[in-house]
Amino acid sequence: MRYDHKKIEKKWQKKWKSSNLYKTKDDPKKKKSYVLDMFPYPSGEGLHVGHPKGYIATDVYSRLKRMQGFNTLHPMGWDAFGLPAENFAIKNKIHPRKAVEKNIKRFKEQLAMLGFNYDWSREINTTDPAYYKWTQWIFLQLYKKGLAYQSNEPINWCPSCQTGLSNEDLDGGLCERCGSQVEKRSMRQWVLRITRYADRLLNDLELLPKWPEHIKEAQRNWIGRSEGALVSFSLTDVPGQTSGTHQVEVFTTRPDTMFGATFVAISPELAQKWIEVGWQASKEVHEYVQKALADRITQGVKGVQEKTGIHAGISAINPANQEKIPVWVANYVLGDVGTGAIMAVPAHDERDFEFAKKYQLPIVQVVKPVYVDKINPVREGVKNTKRSIVIIAVKHWEKDLYLMNASEKYKWKILFTGGIEEGEDPVETAKREIREESGYKNFRSGRVLDFVHKDVFYAPHKGVNREVDVTNVLLELENGEMGEITEEEQALHQVSWKTREEMIQEISHDNHRFVFRYATEGGRPNDWSGTLIHSGAFDGMTSDQAKKKITDHVGGVWTTTYRIKDWVFSRQRYWGEPIPIIHCAACGVVPVPDKDLPVKLPEVKNYAPTGTGESPLAAIEKWVNVACPHCKGRAKRETNTMPQWAGSSWYWLRFMDPKNKKSFVDKKKERYWKPVDVYVGGDHAVRHLIYARFWHKFLYDLHLVSGKEPFTRLEFLGFILAEDGRKMSKRWGNIIRPDDIVKTWGADTLRLYEMFMGPFTDAIAWNTNNMIGVRRFLERVWTLRESVSAKDNRDLDAVLHRTIKKVGEDIEAFKFNTAVSQMMVFVNEAHGKVVGRAQWEMFLKILAPFAPHSTEELWTQLGYKKSIHRESWPKYSARKIKVAVTTIAVQVNGKVRGEVSLAPDAPKDDACAAGRLAVLKWLENKEEKNVIYVPGKILNFVIGE
Repeated sequence: MRYDHKKIEKKWQKKWKSSNLYKTKDDPKKKKSYVLDMFPYPSGEGLHVGHPKGYIATDVYSRLKRMQGFNTLHPMGWDAFGLPAENFAIKNKIHPRKAVEKNIKRFKEQLAMLGFNYDWSREINTTDPAYYKWTQWIFLQLYKKGLAYQSNEPINWCPSCQTGLSNEDLDGGLCERCGSQVEKRSMRQWVLRITRYADRLLNDLELLPKWPEHIKEAQRNWIGRSEGALVSFSLTDVPGQTSGTHQVEVFTTRPDTMFGATFVAISPELAQKWIEVGWQASKEVHEYVQKALADRITQGVKGVQEKTGIHAGISAINPANQEKIPVWVANYVLGDVGTGAIMAVPAHDERDFEFAKKYQLPIVQVVKPVYVDKINPVREGVKNTKRSIVIIAVKHWEKDLYLMNASEKYKWKILFTGGIEEGEDPVETAKREIREESGYKNFRSGRVLDFVHKDVFYAPHKGVNREVDVTNVLLELENGEMGEITEEEQALHQVSWKTREEMIQEISHDNHRFVFRYATEGGRPNDWSGTLIHSGAFDGMTSDQAKKKITDHVGGVWTTTYRIKDWVFSRQRYWGEPIPIIHCAACGVVPVPDKDLPVKLPEVKNYAPTGTGESPLAAIEKWVNVACPHCKGRAKRETNTMPQWAGSSWYWLRFMDPKNKKSFVDKKKERYWKPVDVYVGGDHAVRHLIYARFWHKFLYDLHLVSGKEPFTRLEFLGFILAEDGRKMSKRWGNIIRPDDIVKTWGADTLRLYEMFMGPFTDAIAWNTNNMIGVRRFLERVWTLRESVSAKDNRDLDAVLHRTIKKVGEDIEAFKFNTAVSQMMVFVNEAHGKVVGRAQWEMFLKILAPFAPHSTEELWTQLGYKKSIHRESWPKYSARKIKVAVTTIAVQVNGKVRGEVSLAPDAPKDDACAAGRLAVLKWLENKEEKNVIYVPGKILNFVIGE
């Protein structure tokens, strides 16, 4: 019987569906595992092969957890509101709901063909009134708690489409739909006070140790909490105004550098506000402001490409020293960060420095760096000793290279050091030490670096606390001539020339890295703390001492600011959740009563924009005009709708209890299922995750949910790119559909290939040719059934139990590629040998999460009626793992491309066979010139093009 994937996969998908194999029951007696995908927007394009990567991963993981005895919740739903469906409806004259229904049907068909274990009885759809009733209800709780308010906010306005656009609707500052240049226009919006939760959103990241650090750092940066001073600079030389009449307020985290402020820079947005209230700016300033604001839209989130500015024609008084300094309008100052104005200190800020150099503005250093490093704790009651040393950076005589001092014995990579002997000049000490430790003889120049450097530490070998005064020296060699050095010095110092970037990356001691950066950044700004200079009465103070003293001196206020702004929570669109608010001339803003929820979208034929910037709902009078719930007088519904982010800000809770008509989630069910144990997606590092955390914390404050954070563990996947290395897109014509792959190769082959391509977090280009190896693996598994016997083959015990151990651990760690590689090792080992029935059953079980269709078929061939996916995960025997196993890196031309688990003394042929499977995509169609194998340490394939 041949492996007929079409017949097998169709057969089992039908049986699983009819038997409700994957239906999840609420069973408080069982331990639970909640595994969730970031649910998709069902576009008309359907899935391409890049989309299922995360879905396959959660499927594999959730199948493992189910076999381990967990009550597993693995649901799927649709984030189906949004602009694309509305645009499609306008263009094709079809209701967006019909378009969405068609798209969902297509997505479900594609997901079904891949054999996922979703519980479809829990399916949710954000456009279902039964769902968005509770989105509206949560919004009303936000409003009642003062967290939802109205404000005039600037929106992206397309003059051609006559509608507002979100940032996601832009393409390089142009309307994605029609290509017109987008403008900024202020309109009434609903806004959520997410800033009230800024500290908790920031601090509670510490509760998430299972989140990737780069995602947490992205959230920290998005929130952007800063402590600093609010300081007012009086304006002067303002046409028609008395000096000091007007002021500009700046926020700075470094008031200790205020004496070095040589100009004030304001954002184009702030300049525009000044113009609107009567500032008589010059024609040139007017033109610059308008161009800068237009560029803002074009640049979008990419930021400023080139720093530009214009003298505003006015001046400001630096309150620290009363000096008059110019005011500039500059594009690198952002209107929505801080106050929209900065005091510019070029000597201590990179952006200010670049701007000052470009426009030839003064640069005044006011902080001399101080480095204090405590290597070891200082001991109480122990004698203190003092010593003077040098730390030396050495520059190459011709190239931009620097000398690295490494020691294999002590495992460090540092600069050169030495003790200053009595009567010696620090530069003389530096030259002597370099001659003694490296052998280089001649020097072109040497200079002492101008900053204070101290080390304070306990020296156990001396039994004393050592206070070290460090003088830092930069030497430049004259040439490469070298003299003799002692064998002792040769053994201790391995010298090599490195680039600046390599030095910064490789230096192992923070204080040496600090010295090196300072030595090689001559003439550049530094943002380090230190001792104040050129700062009047504050000279000699440390930065920390001076910050609040100078703030008080200039009449400033110490405060905390955030980069995150309140969340503009409305769109002037039709296809979104109606905001459940009624506007009454007598009563003002009136919430829609709970009994009248949901406020449903009206069924109308025309969804075209009104041309006024309002939502198309504003033109539907029958729906808009209502009676006020309070006074029964004439009133109007809110016509703005919620953004697409609304429905995705709480959906994981609804999956716990999707049919509840009395509440958005039953409290007992929420206590059982919370939190989401593993959340998987490849986008939305900040916005969705921050919005979701915000809504969850708000519901926690109302005692409606029982946990502070919604997602315990986050796995962020790397995208699958097209074969040309670009993102798959209809625009590029490089989309590959899973339908075609499944038809030719089978769903199990696709699932295994996507998990085997490389590390889960890496972005990797698709290569259909590489499907061959995975398909052959499945075919070899299929033929192994012919070798099954009643008696176990003891020769396979060790590799089988190593495989059981590794596959289970790797799935838990989302190292799917090495799990697949290890299963391939087992099949290679078992090929041509007898396999015991018990061994065969254990192997099928660990393969089942990856290849559910073929393993189910092979399982039934053994006579079992119960699905393999309801079996228990096999346990490995440490006793049967006869030899220790080590994981070694697999390199291709010296670059790590994968890893394999092997016995430390595995023969080279076995290691090469396993290694080739782990790095198959890098070896495909390449000439293998050599293989370097060091047992237990490294395997390197040397290839040619």
